[in-house]
Amino acid sequence: MTGSCAVCQAVATQCCSSCHLVFYCSREHQKQHWKIHKTQCTPYKVEVSERLGHHVVATRDIQQGEVIIEEEPIVLGPKVLSLPLCLGCGRRIKVIEGEEVYKCSGCGWPLCGSHCETSPFHVPECNLMKERGFRADINLKEDKKEAAYCSITPLRCLLLKKHDQSKYEGIVKMQSHLKERRDTPLYNIFKNNVVGFLRNALGMTEFSEETILRITAILDTNSFEIRRSEGDIKVRGLYSKAAMLSHDCKPNTKHFFRGPKYTLKLVSTVPIKKGEIICVTYTQTLWGTLERRAHLKQSKCFDCTCLRCSDATELGTYIGAINCSQCKKSGGKRNDKLISTSPLEPSAPWKCEVCSHTIPGRQMAWGNDAIRREISALDKSKPQGLEDFLDKYKGALHPANGHILEVKYALSQMYGNMQGFLLSELPDRLLERKINLCTELLEIADVLDPGSTRLRGVLLYDLQATMVVQAKRDLASDKITKAAAQDIMGESMTLLQLAAEILKTEDDMAHLLQDKLANLSKELECDS
Repeated sequence: MTGSCAVCQAVATQCCSSCHLVFYCSREHQKQHWKIHKTQCTPYKVEVSERLGHHVVATRDIQQGEVIIEEEPIVLGPKVLSLPLCLGCGRRIKVIEGEEVYKCSGCGWPLCGSHCETSPFHVPECNLMKERGFRADINLKEDKKEAAYCSITPLRCLLLKKHDQSKYEGIVKMQSHLKERRDTPLYNIFKNNVVGFLRNALGMTEFSEETILRITAILDTNSFEIRRSEGDIKVRGLYSKAAMLSHDCKPNTKHFFRGPKYTLKLVSTVPIKKGEIICVTYTQTLWGTLERRAHLKQSKCFDCTCLRCSDATELGTYIGAINCSQCKKSGGKRNDKLISTSPLEPSAPWKCEVCSHTIPGRQMAWGNDAIRREISALDKSKPQGLEDFLDKYKGALHPANGHILEVKYALSQMYGNMQGFLLSELPDRLLERKINLCTELLEIADVLDPGSTRLRGVLLYDLQATMVVQAKRDLASDKITKAAAQDIMGESMTLLQLAAEILKTEDDMAHLLQDKLANLSKELECDS
């Protein structure tokens, strides 16, 4: 493979080892050009297609765990509906009855304290509000989401036209899907709340209703939700490079946010071959196709046609399937399943793989909605209600149905982590139950969310912790030999190492995992 040297345009055979896109005739010219090229060096390129629109394609083989994108947000701000938060740092504001919430001396918006008045996120909007004589008067309540925050992030985008023209131009070029959103109930509200606030209260008449709604729609289409347990932060950020990524229901990347500037890092969860699409997911792994596609249509305004959505069996997992009542009546196998006859058509009938029994697509949709409401109403303060749900639907829903898996995942997190059900408190049957739950869920994750994903990391961590407790208990009661216990502890160490490697990017898990590794390593040394 040859090209022209980026410095002297001579014929060159040596290329950048990272992106494989730029050529050099010598090592000296490569070093000379690095100051320019390092800001452009990426292992991907942006392409456009009719089906996906803008999307990102690997220009070389990418290894698992490799950082593909690292960038700071163009804009950061509150979500459309938000609990009380600080406009300076994004932290949740605790509203305590009888105590005053600190408010910005310049504009009146609630903040953590005076130190957040000078936050670069807040200063531009605060200056504008002071200039236009606006002062916020918001009656905050602790557990009530406040609609007034919906205007802040669009405002921050619009202010970039004056403060950073290039960033503003980058935003307005992004996909908005405003045509599909414009006449929805939410956008009719935005016409009053967002457009009215910006044009009337702040006098930003230089921006038309069309422009304001387009910016609002761009945020809804392209923003990433940012959550941090420290400070109870839940905001959204707009990232220019990451906005080019396409969705897939079986993604090959994960992303997380670092530092006070909320730098986004996109990391490959599996090896990605040159020419493959680099993708993220905007939906939940354990949801069935009907639910995922409806969510994507409503929130992102597109119909997903990925490999998983196109396959009636969902890559062999049968997450959307239900058991066939007719086969059960006639003495057939209990796992004879109904699956969609055309998974990309929401109204398509569902048919048994074994017999001819068929039900209308709308009946499946109604049934899924009813079960979803039932799950939402379950008492999550103790496991028994969830176990009762599984028992109730074991005859109707396939064992790997998404509703079943969602409840099983909740149980896997309750057992061992909830007061009254900590690992040390669980009876032997519930230790075994937790191990079985984690194992079942890992089998699904290995197909639909493989590699170094959070789902796999959490399940591996919980599985090894339970195995350790069970092995110690069995050894103490002479159910297993010391050698068998040592083997189980060694296997647990392997699982913990895998979990630690996967979850090292998670702020709330990294230190805990390192401590667990050190402690388990000491135990293995003592027992050897």
